[in-house]
Amino acid sequence: MHTLSFLYAICLLVLGLLGLMSASEPGEVRALGIPGLFFGGAVLFCSFFALKEPRHGLSGAAFLVFLAFLTTAGNLAGHLTRATFDLSHPDQRIAVAIWTASLLYLAAALVTWKRLRRARAMEDLKG
Repeated sequence: MHTLSFLYAICLLVLGLLGLMSASEPGEVRALGIPGLFFGGAVLFCSFFALKEPRHGLSGAAFLVFLAFLTTAGNLAGHLTRATFDLSHPDQRIAVAIWTASLLYLAAALVTWKRLRRARAMEDLKG
């Protein structure tokens, strides 16, 4: 999970930087760059912390990924309910990219958690 957390953070930081480079107005910076930079930087910080304290660092990273997932899902749901969703808009493309990356991270975290939980239960039964 450490590697996945670092890859997720780098992916979001790259999306944030690409959003900043394509922004021409201050309002676009908020929609295009800030979500990727904020969540990418926070997950990167937690990933570095996870090298020292794996349990706490990775649970913090997973919580931040969940917040990124909810934040972008709310944005996308608003556009879908108002029928204004269009992938030609850069802010919606970045939101879809962050949402997809967050969903994949959360799915991988859930699978890893279930696998570790099952392995611990098997060890308890053997010992």
